[in-house]
Amino acid sequence: MLAANRSLLPTVFLLLVYCTGIAQQKQNVDRCATVELLQNNLERNPALKVNFERSVQEMRQAAALRLTQPQTALKEEAEPVYVPIVFHIVLQNPNLVSDAQIQAQLDTLNIDFAGLNSDSTKIPAAFKPLFGKAKIQFKMAQRTPNDEPTTGINRYVTTRASYAYTDNTLKYASSGGADAWDPARYLNIWVTNISGGILGYATFPQGSVAAEQGVVVLYSSLPGGSAAPYNKGRTLTHETGHYFFLYHIWGDDGGACSGSDDVNDTPNQTDKTGGCPSGVVTDACSPVAPGIMYQNYMDYTDDACMVMFTRQQATRMESAVATYRASLLTSNGADPVVLKNVNAALRSINAPVSRICNASFAPSITLRNLGLQTLTSANIYAAIDGGVPVRTQWTGSLASRATMNVTLNNLTAVAGKHTLKIYVADPNGTVDGELTNDTLATSFEYYPPVDPPLTEGFEGSTYPPQGWDILNPDSYLTWERVTGVAKTGNASVVMRNLQYEQNGPKDYLRLPLVNIGTADSAFLTFQVAAAVQTDPSTPGNVWDTLQVLVSTDCGNTYTSLYKKWGNSLITRKTATTQSFVPASTEWRKDSVDLTGYVGAGPIMLAFLNSSEYENNIYLDDINVYKVSINPNLRAKGVLVTPNPTSGAISVQFYPNPTNLKGIAIYNVAGQKVVERLVGNNNATTRYDFDLSAFANGLYSVRVVFTDRTVVQKVIKNK
Repeated sequence: MLAANRSLLPTVFLLLVYCTGIAQQKQNVDRCATVELLQNNLERNPALKVNFERSVQEMRQAAALRLTQPQTALKEEAEPVYVPIVFHIVLQNPNLVSDAQIQAQLDTLNIDFAGLNSDSTKIPAAFKPLFGKAKIQFKMAQRTPNDEPTTGINRYVTTRASYAYTDNTLKYASSGGADAWDPARYLNIWVTNISGGILGYATFPQGSVAAEQGVVVLYSSLPGGSAAPYNKGRTLTHETGHYFFLYHIWGDDGGACSGSDDVNDTPNQTDKTGGCPSGVVTDACSPVAPGIMYQNYMDYTDDACMVMFTRQQATRMESAVATYRASLLTSNGADPVVLKNVNAALRSINAPVSRICNASFAPSITLRNLGLQTLTSANIYAAIDGGVPVRTQWTGSLASRATMNVTLNNLTAVAGKHTLKIYVADPNGTVDGELTNDTLATSFEYYPPVDPPLTEGFEGSTYPPQGWDILNPDSYLTWERVTGVAKTGNASVVMRNLQYEQNGPKDYLRLPLVNIGTADSAFLTFQVAAAVQTDPSTPGNVWDTLQVLVSTDCGNTYTSLYKKWGNSLITRKTATTQSFVPASTEWRKDSVDLTGYVGAGPIMLAFLNSSEYENNIYLDDINVYKVSINPNLRAKGVLVTPNPTSGAISVQFYPNPTNLKGIAIYNVAGQKVVERLVGNNNATTRYDFDLSAFANGLYSVRVVFTDRTVVQKVIKNK
């Protein structure tokens, strides 16, 4: 349906404006939460919103080109294209879904997309000419992303009884769910128990982060499931339509007749259709026969009553494949794994990761035997920045499909950023049967330790600054430099927790190696600004957390020295759902005692952000410094400096004084000119005085304890 007066971006606008109204109209069972999921994603991630709005325009242009210029690169294929598909069953008892059900679901999906469904006889005569048959088919994955054989059906036991559509932990193994297989190579389907009466939801192209691209369906909606009348597998057909950029047939406009599904051959429609109508159904948007197309897969009718895509819906999906999901068409994910006789492969580079702490280091790799023969020998070469490779002659016994961690011979790096390339050759003394999996590369850096003071305000344009690095395990949002927001200067770093698509990710901002050396004490200070979007007084809430970590083994293990969250962390005391930008008064200076690491050798300090979808955390003016006690102060316990002075003096103590009553300063005539009383054990290690208003000459500084008095002379001259 194409609205008569369509604005440039009506679909995006209507999705966002009317989504809340649609949610309020939900009955006990709702076919789909795709629109609500999109709204949630775009609200949390402004950059995602920009990309999605751009894709809406691109999709219109691509679909129009395919319709008007069939001989272009977007032309309709004579033969169907095939998309590898993988099913992740995530349930407390994943065996509730049988392999036979998955196969039946795959068959239903292929039949529906091809327009071969026997119930297409339900299409009324007026809509028969519009019956679309998409040239998109789906094949079960036969190889994993690591080229292991697979059935394409994975089962995961979860402790969760159900998942809400807003709960992206379903899609992350680290949170008890299941990671997507490479979304550029596979259509990922998560089969689970969805809460809230939702049958399924999907991601539009550009509508989510890559790790969450795919479709989620209620396990009981599969063919033969218990979710009647939604148990014939049409939920996956509907959601896969969304995955290929189809909108709901009524345009998600809340009944206004002004929305659009960006397809010309679907009738205008006020709202979703439930149940299983028959005959001609009209509404305010299509008031005369043939009425609305409630038979369409992108409506909300029972499974037995949705039986068709239109021709232009099929064209739009084919255009979406060509425009946004073309990599699926060249994926080998559905190709069976064929083993060569001899095939040594590198599975991963385990070390170095991001940085090394010594110039001389030993890389570590995982060697994999993808050949039929047992692997007994191989040469493994490692080279830095294209230099002369260093060979490691490996011997052992590695069975077919087995893996083994191998530590290579030492390499030496100079200070700076580097690329490490590692490749395996000569397996079992012969030519490798498959060369495409022999080589891996990684980036790392090495900088020698620095001595305090180490200061960083992020004013330079290079980020991370030299010697700093970032660990971003999920390759999504992480610590970034921003300008125009700072405690001092013009720049700071921020962790945008308000935009995070998943709860629980951890991101590290690591400082250069610091060698404190000899000192009496050492400290890390920094400016922090933070806010939350949940009322800070909410009991039991899980908050964004900021930690300061220290490592003495180059980041292999860490000790937490500072940990704050919620009220202890935030500098804006009221919740805000807007992206937090601190005012100049919304910064706080925090300090971490590093004295325990004096003389411990080089240490690695890191700021660790654990995101729980609250709000932004900023850092600025990071300073690592050490303090050494004046030898005279150490020997005497009390020291007056400077001496002579032009006016300002400090009375310092080492260690912190006990039983101190006060400090008085007398001139040469014995007159008391300044006095400071100290009591109730509130003494500190330093007291400052100003003698600039008094005459030049000799002054006596009397430090009075409960059991003694210490007198030191100081000369004042200007």
